[in-house]
Amino acid sequence: IDLDLSMIPNNYLLFVQLVTILFITPGPQRILIITNSMNYGFPRSLWTGLGDVSANAIQMICATFGVYALMKPHPQILDTFKWIGGLYLIYLAIKFLGRKTSVTIDKTFSTRSAFDLFKDGFISALFSPGAIVFFVVMFPTFLDPNNNFMIHFTILMTTHVFLDFFFLTIYAGVSSRIAIFLKNYPNLISRLSGCALLFLAYRILSTKINL
Repeated sequence: IDLDLSMIPNNYLLFVQLVTILFITPGPQRILIITNSMNYGFPRSLWTGLGDVSANAIQMICATFGVYALMKPHPQILDTFKWIGGLYLIYLAIKFLGRKTSVTIDKTFSTRSAFDLFKDGFISALFSPGAIVFFVVMFPTFLDPNNNFMIHFTILMTTHVFLDFFFLTIYAGVSSRIAIFLKNYPNLISRLSGCALLFLAYRILSTKINL
């Protein structure tokens, strides 16, 4: 069977590595679903995860097709985005290296509807500055405006949504253990993620974008 490599997005494996590191790191969305899982139970907390990935899907669509209008006549802009994105990853890495992660559980919450939990995840993700910067600056660098753009976009968006919800589900499923771990080792995951992001920033900045 012949594999048409043109159907695979630019530096797809690098994209998977990048988003996996970001999803493993206990950022605001991970902490939110841990908190909701411990307060309202694992099944109901998944609505928070669905809200998160729904917001991200909207961001991907809006950001990508907005940037596409610039990419099509000026494909060289991707190289600029690559450098901005790489520097942003270095900023995130430095931020992670100096950050402590904690989980606050409030048992005074009353029972909340699935819609309320969905809204928690949706609003938190939709207005996340980090997510907006990622989708506007980093995400388009894995796309080629002149080569299977829609196929590549669909693959990247599906990959992002699947991996994001997968790791959110893991965080929610073992929320109590993760909360204890983060309390005992508040810096470990953030520092490991910071080091990994520095490596990925180097990989991205040293990788040539093929157009």
